[in-house]
Amino acid sequence: MTDKKNFSVKFLPSKKIIKVPEGYNLKQAILDCGIDIESSCGGVGTCGRCKVQVISGKVYSEKSKFISEKKKKEGFVLSCLSKVVSDIVVLIPESRKVKAKIEEGKFGKGRDKVYSGIDKNELAEVEINPCIIKKKINVEKPTLDRNPSDLYRVERSLRENLNLNNVHFPISIIRKLPYILREGNWEVTIAIDKSTGTLTNIQPGNNEKNCYGIALDIGTTTLTMYLISMITGRVIGSTSEYNSQIKFGEDVISRIVYSIKNNGLNRLREIVVNSINNMIAKLLSDLNIEGEDVAAIMVSGNSIMIHIFYGVSPKYIREAPYVTVTNKFSSTTTSGLGLKYIKDAVVYSIEGVASYLGGDITAGVLAINMTNREKLTLFLDLGTNGELVMGNRDWMIGCSCSAGPAFEGGGVKCGIRAIGGAIEKVVIDQNSYKCYIGVVGEEKPVGICGSGLIDLISELYLKGVIDRRGKLNKDISNPYLKCIDNEYRYIIVDRKNSATGEDIYINEVDIDNMIRAKAAVYAGIKTLIEEVDLKVNDIDKVFIAGGLGKNINIQSAIIIGMLPDIDIKKYSFLGNTSIMGAYLCLLSENKFKQSDEIANKITYLELSVNNKFMDRFIAGLFLPYTDLREFPTAETFFYSH
Repeated sequence: MTDKKNFSVKFLPSKKIIKVPEGYNLKQAILDCGIDIESSCGGVGTCGRCKVQVISGKVYSEKSKFISEKKKKEGFVLSCLSKVVSDIVVLIPESRKVKAKIEEGKFGKGRDKVYSGIDKNELAEVEINPCIIKKKINVEKPTLDRNPSDLYRVERSLRENLNLNNVHFPISIIRKLPYILREGNWEVTIAIDKSTGTLTNIQPGNNEKNCYGIALDIGTTTLTMYLISMITGRVIGSTSEYNSQIKFGEDVISRIVYSIKNNGLNRLREIVVNSINNMIAKLLSDLNIEGEDVAAIMVSGNSIMIHIFYGVSPKYIREAPYVTVTNKFSSTTTSGLGLKYIKDAVVYSIEGVASYLGGDITAGVLAINMTNREKLTLFLDLGTNGELVMGNRDWMIGCSCSAGPAFEGGGVKCGIRAIGGAIEKVVIDQNSYKCYIGVVGEEKPVGICGSGLIDLISELYLKGVIDRRGKLNKDISNPYLKCIDNEYRYIIVDRKNSATGEDIYINEVDIDNMIRAKAAVYAGIKTLIEEVDLKVNDIDKVFIAGGLGKNINIQSAIIIGMLPDIDIKKYSFLGNTSIMGAYLCLLSENKFKQSDEIANKITYLELSVNNKFMDRFIAGLFLPYTDLREFPTAETFFYSH
């Protein structure tokens, strides 16, 4: 048996070169070189985003609907469906690297569209009482006639000055204890984790006032970090960036699939930990703060992201009966997780509810103060996935509806995330059928993001361009409806006015993907409500969180049948509630304990085996819904035309 040949793969414009065996997957070679490439399907050829151009050499590539005959002749292939069979040179189209948006301040500034006039009094407030205490103590100096051990004298000082008994001293603290005591002339500052009674750090002198913590949200799409004074509660710095795991797939299922490949879990974990380390380094450098003054990190995220962060396989979350390894990870240290620059800090994480209802949702429920509300409240986190919790101070029920990646621009040929150049607002002129658009950053448009797609589907329906099934109306005189490559496309922006030099359009397959996504969200809401024998009009308040949630037009979402047709003033936008909850839990031991209580109080409804959910989902495959009476706003339009 002969060994496979090795071939050289050179990537442009980076000029990186890698040697791979014959038949090696081209996309994997790109990832092995540390090169970012767009992909939302996890490498199965269904999103069409990992398109590259083979300049020289040969690859074996499977046929794809995303590569036209013209593009094929020019050397374009989908990298995930291509195998290396010779030395090759590959041009990778430049990706648009845009920093993720963040909300600054205590609870952020994400409430830029507040229909109900919500104020901070409706959100959870915090009394500063963190799990970590940092205090200065004086230790008795040894003498020849009073010379018990250094450790004994520190323990006695903790008992006498702070009323702390049975404090655990890790060996890492004991090793440096004699030097710190003498450097500080027997005055030291200690940090203790109250939840475990463990001394986590000791510093010479009085350093009480320099006590900081980090709130971290590990999102499927975005990482967000706040640096917080644990003395004043003030957010003194924040940073955010896209989760680099995106190149292995935009949704959590794609990440799980990749994690069970050879070394996949370690690769995913390494990538997110490196990103977190870079964010920590940036904040410390920008604010001139010493790493050892950061005492704790509070982490929030969905179940899959948290499993990967801790290096625990999420494999069985994807397989029936869909169970996590644990919903609550015990506290550990930053050094134990490979986090640099703050090696002595304690890492806590917010408890999740179930497989697809993670700590980010627990954090959100805590932030909106649902456990103190008497009236019926609905909490929606709309992002890569759709998670819902309904209830009040007496009971809560939650679920996760797999809407797919459409709301993040996935599964739509011209769809993109909400970056600069993304179309986020659309209005169609009734007479000319021309689209008037709003673009993120007021740049030339590159594609259309989730909020723009919701606007677009609503406008296409209201203006009669599509019917209730989402099929394009080919009988009207519409200059923007064109048949190209045997496919009807509605042109949003023509190639002359786009940044890509290509038309930005939507076709019936894209529309169908959006309809299926909106149907899943509404079916989830309906199922939760009817499970407790209530109706949509019983809802007193709807809080919408998540990247998509802060940008959508509620009226458009109602018209297409995605959100309940209730008084629009009941809706409020909150931005990133996962980071809000992490902030609260970091600063308050009581809030952290309350988050555990919330996670255990929410009844989880598994929709994948719920027949009523499937019935409602199928009913939602029409605009806005099979029974128009559920959407009087849209019904008025339908019967007036």
